[in-house]
Amino acid sequence: MTKVDDARFRKCEERIQNALGELLSTKSLSDVSVSELARKASVSRATFYAHYDNVGDVFNQLVVRALSDVRTFEERFQCDAEACRESNGVPYCERIRSRDGEPWGEIVRDARFFPSMMSLLSDTEPPAFDAASLNVSRRVAEALRLFQMSGCHTVATSEFAQGDYWPIVREVLDIFIEGGLEAVRTRRNPHRWNQNDSKR
Repeated sequence: MTKVDDARFRKCEERIQNALGELLSTKSLSDVSVSELARKASVSRATFYAHYDNVGDVFNQLVVRALSDVRTFEERFQCDAEACRESNGVPYCERIRSRDGEPWGEIVRDARFFPSMMSLLSDTEPPAFDAASLNVSRRVAEALRLFQMSGCHTVATSEFAQGDYWPIVREVLDIFIEGGLEAVRTRRNPHRWNQNDSKR
């Protein structure tokens, strides 16, 4: 395949993804059919199926795009202030808050977004907490990440993320998370916190 063909292929996928983003501003993912999405993207059903198996695959690609420049939890909470300021990444809560003008704008409110996002994280990066420094197993670290991410997602999609006091809310939440991590890190951990990961 030539570079021109590659570019056309990517452009077509982007058009389909953007079309889904537009449709999700008026309906839920479960109500969007392949026919409707293909029509909205101005492509045939055959072209759609050359790129995706179903509408859910398009949704998952929008999730990937939404998270493409989001800082990992480790980048947020295991770097010094100067390094964080210089980072090009966007904090997760800010990405979820600032939905306007982006093709993934409405997907964060769809019930499937959070599970898709967590599945993506599980497949692409280790737990966002340093399990070794916390002296916990990988499974416990994964549970901590789920706890933290679900809280961030809930607050960032709530009324608390829209007011002028959002910077204060975010600062207090960051301190709360940092304090919780430090408490786990410094407490005399029972051996059972770091039991074999094979026990599920």
